[in-house]
Amino acid sequence: MDDIDRHPDLTDEKWLRAAEKRARRAARKSRPRRPGPRYSRLVIPVVLVLFCGALIVLYRVGSVELPASAAPPTTAATPTTTTAPEPTRAEADGHVDLAQPFAATPAADWPTDVPAPAGKATGPFTAAQVAAAYQAVRRTTTEARLDPEVILKHDNTPYLATLAPGVKLPDPGTRLTKIADGYQLLPAPPKVTGDMTSSVGEHGELVVHTNFVYAYAFQPASHQAPATPWDIVSVIHENADYQIVDGKPWPSTENSYLYAMNCDLAQQGLLGPLYSGPGSAARPGTESPQAYYDPKHPVNTGDRC
Repeated sequence: MDDIDRHPDLTDEKWLRAAEKRARRAARKSRPRRPGPRYSRLVIPVVLVLFCGALIVLYRVGSVELPASAAPPTTAATPTTTTAPEPTRAEADGHVDLAQPFAATPAADWPTDVPAPAGKATGPFTAAQVAAAYQAVRRTTTEARLDPEVILKHDNTPYLATLAPGVKLPDPGTRLTKIADGYQLLPAPPKVTGDMTSSVGEHGELVVHTNFVYAYAFQPASHQAPATPWDIVSVIHENADYQIVDGKPWPSTENSYLYAMNCDLAQQGLLGPLYSGPGSAARPGTESPQAYYDPKHPVNTGDRC
């Protein structure tokens, strides 16, 4: 036996029992723990869930905004383009629609043909005779005021052909519309309104009385639409009487005025638009432009120059 085995401490039973207990306790502490639930591993996921829930609640009530990456994708708005209005379209500042030049005037709903009423018996003349006289005068006034051969080419032949035999009007003057050279009408046909009546003349003849207002729309001087229709729409108001001879008209009395036209040209028996040349403005008056479109307006106003 070695000397260490004879050490007094190793022969003390009380000390040996205490040393054994200490050794066992140390062995237990050094032994690895068995696998099992660890509460520390659950803390982090629980905190993350609570945090995300709080973010969702705050987002719904608008307290915070989610990061940009979490926002739903938005579709870019389609850019709108503004196209300059066509010069023939009416604009908000009052420009005239050249495709509908009469739209802002009393002539908007007027017909493009001379109207003729139904015939009624007048004195010894039957309704049929009066109706035939109205149609004859209708042809005459149509040639005088609406036929392009007459009003644009200044050819009096179609007009004269409608009159009673023996009538000689080498220069019909104000009875015809003649558009001045250098000016063109818009494609919109001239408009007309009014009426006819009949009576028996001093010598027992049938007389047809006409009261018509004609409106003509001129092509403006440039592509810029005019500010008001009065700049390009000219008016002729005519009262004329026709004696019926052998079934055809024989012109007698005539009175008329022109409105919104070139006065210098009017004095030459020609019709030109208001915008053209010096002296084109109508004489100032208290009546509105619309008044001169009314067939009831008196015609003894001159040519408004």
